[in-house]
Amino acid sequence: MIRFKNKENKVILIFFSDLVRKIFKGDRIKRISKTVADISRKIAKKNKKKLSVLDFGCGSMEVSKKLKDKKFIKNIIGTDIFDHDYENQNIKYISKKKLFRSKIKKFDLIISIDVLHHIGIEKSHKVLKKLSNYSKYILIKDHFEFGFFSRHLLRFVDFYANYAYGVKIPRKYFTKNSWKNMLKKTNLKEIYRIENFQQHDGLFNYILNKRHHFVSVLKK
Repeated sequence: MIRFKNKENKVILIFFSDLVRKIFKGDRIKRISKTVADISRKIAKKNKKKLSVLDFGCGSMEVSKKLKDKKFIKNIIGTDIFDHDYENQNIKYISKKKLFRSKIKKFDLIISIDVLHHIGIEKSHKVLKKLSNYSKYILIKDHFEFGFFSRHLLRFVDFYANYAYGVKIPRKYFTKNSWKNMLKKTNLKEIYRIENFQQHDGLFNYILNKRHHFVSVLKK
């Protein structure tokens, strides 16, 4: 799953990583996309409108590609740190630098899938405060750590998943307390959280079980 033509991509490592995922049922996109779609549908129904969505830290936009043809989606813009031209029906990519320099419109929903811990949990409140200027709703998928072993297990899995793409591996992850305290520094309220979210099937779920994953919906 090449993330566009990013010069940091290590193609051989990506090939073997994708092969291992396929053999041991390590596809994370299926469950995440379904959950994001279910929550997005509820937000669209509540607000009685189709949603304009920003996929913040979109990577290869696999989640957005699953969402784009849903009846409750108006359009999606994906953004990340690299430059690339990508545009398809109802979906478009703009680099983060260009997006925030442009005359950006408001979005109905921002999704951010496993991004905050890479930015740094100490900086997350600043990112969320900035994003809240562009949308009333923000949907976050991220990780909880539970002590030393749990933290380094997450780091190992992050290394496996992201090293081939040149993505920085974080030193630590949210705990339930640090997540709660971080939200206090924002102007957002958590209105819904899914804990013990099962991201993977098969072997991958045994390596990094569901207690390490959570989904949170924030509202301004």
